Amino acid sequence: MRILFKQILIQDSRSTFYGKKIDLLAENGCWVEIAPSIQVEADQVIAGVDLQWFPTVVDLRVHNTLPGGEHKEDWSSLKSAAWKGGVLDFLLLPTGDPVPQQPEAIHYIAEKLAGSGVTCFPAAPLTLGNKAENFSDLMDLHEAGASWFSHGADALQDTDLMLKCLQYLQPLPVKVISRPDVKGLSLFGQIHEGLQSTLLGLKGIPALAETMHVKRDLDLLAYVMQHSFGLANSDFSLHFTCISTAESVRLIGEAQQAGLPVTADVAIYSLIFTEDAVSDFDTLKKVNPPLRTENDRLALWKGLKDGVIQAVVSDHHPVEVENKDLEFDLASFGTIGLETLAIAFISEAKQQGIVQVDKYLSHAPGAFLGIELPELQVGEELKGMLLSTASKEYSTADIVSKSKNSIFTGYKFTHQIVGVFTGLTYSYGQ
Repeated sequence: MRILFKQILIQDSRSTFYGKKIDLLAENGCWVEIAPSIQVEADQVIAGVDLQWFPTVVDLRVHNTLPGGEHKEDWSSLKSAAWKGGVLDFLLLPTGDPVPQQPEAIHYIAEKLAGSGVTCFPAAPLTLGNKAENFSDLMDLHEAGASWFSHGADALQDTDLMLKCLQYLQPLPVKVISRPDVKGLSLFGQIHEGLQSTLLGLKGIPALAETMHVKRDLDLLAYVMQHSFGLANSDFSLHFTCISTAESVRLIGEAQQAGLPVTADVAIYSLIFTEDAVSDFDTLKKVNPPLRTENDRLALWKGLKDGVIQAVVSDHHPVEVENKDLEFDLASFGTIGLETLAIAFISEAKQQGIVQVDKYLSHAPGAFLGIELPELQVGEELKGMLLSTASKEYSTADIVSKSKNSIFTGYKFTHQIVGVFTGLTYSYGQ
């Protein structure tokens, strides 16, 4: 199978062809020629106005609904959503029911999508059943292939448990995930505590609920590293996910400058929307962490540019329509996002002064998962996605996920994914 790509703008920042329009020839799933112009016979010729080549996306935060939540998302729809969004590698949180907490479960999840072109990396639970009562078999889970550990989709509230998890895991090349939120401060909260919560009469979730937890976990990490007796693995780190406040960016940046092994990501919706988006009680905009202020949003973008935040995630969280089509205070938190992560970030990033968008969508998160995406050069595997610059308003009809709770419903994107490729498996114009 020979595919000829004509006059494609290369947006892979690692490539020597970055920023250039060139022709590309792939045969049997590998690149065989890259040149300003290629004139050969091909089984398929792909050409169009303003087509751009990006690396595929690596997503570090996808909620697992399986087993138990097949009505919200099953393996088939999860694969379809990931493929449509160009997310060919993603981290799956330990949020099924029952929780996947045996080595066999880690093996099962890691192999479930084998051969589909999509690879799933299972995170393991810190405690049995995510109940914060007894430790899971951390060492056995790591030996089974888990290199990320979390308390389900949340962060451990028990300070002593969190300390012991960090102490136990710091000799290993793993990441401990913290979704910072002091539950005692955010309990019953619906949106960000600020102007809109006051105007709408909804209980707010203060920024303090996040920043206090960030401070606690950074203090615990500093304590562990100071008392590691030189046993801490160089690839061990604490990873804050879905940070949403300017103060969190500042605290994490200071910790990084002090030499602590700490990394961070941000959910795409926190980069696009603010608390004003919920002024009409739109439950599709009800997410956790909540949409914050414009000052927070701009601080998150600056955190990306400064290197404090290394990755952008979808926080893909399927919720059935029955739990969204309710009064705002009764509706569930969460938005799907696998299908829109790339086009949302690419559509907005350049307006914020970020040119190398693949750094945050592909290469940095890929390095965190221990994978290196193939480079755009002769002899390497064909793996990437084609985007056009056609503007389009996103609608429910565009969604392939079983759940339709997208925060981007009605949002106008400036880019569209028109093709996804990996080896001999690809979709184009479908």
